Amino acid sequence: MVTDILMRRPGLGLNELGDLTGLHDNTLRDHLKVLSAEGVVRSETERRAGRGRPRLVYFAVDATTKNEIAQNRIDDAKRRGDLLRRVIPGEPVDPDEDAVHQLDALYEHLDAVGLQPELDEAELSLLLTPCPFHKLIAAHPDTICNVHEGLVRDVLLRAGGPVEVDRLLPLVTPHACILRLRLASGE
Repeated sequence: MVTDILMRRPGLGLNELGDLTGLHDNTLRDHLKVLSAEGVVRSETERRAGRGRPRLVYFAVDATTKNEIAQNRIDDAKRRGDLLRRVIPGEPVDPDEDAVHQLDALYEHLDAVGLQPELDEAELSLLLTPCPFHKLIAAHPDTICNVHEGLVRDVLLRAGGPVEVDRLLPLVTPHACILRLRLASGE
């Protein structure tokens, strides 16, 4: 919910976020700390002309935002994928290394949020189970799925390559979603 709010209204402070989420300041600080450590949210000190201590304002990080944490995570995923392909004999390597690296980064992102992605290479889709957000989706269907789809798009963009999101099919079963991907047209 915090990420969705910051995607829609960047530059909010703790008080505004607390009013919009209903979360206590300490709880919200903890959430923001985790989101910042994960490279999903960034903060900056607000510039003020008047007196008083400047406040922190928060922004959602996307693929166009320079973010060392997010980029390191992508680069590490690419290196681990390359290493696994070298040590697992007989594993075919796609001739499009950029696409393979995008899938490496995407797999690690999905795994880190508690999903167990299963790639169907023929369909270029991922079965995502179990959906840890299924209870929240019932109450906030647009928010949860849009935020997650946005994060997936950002991972693919930051990793660089031809793979992009086609669509996210939420809750095709009570605990599973399907992420359909496609190769970008060379226009």
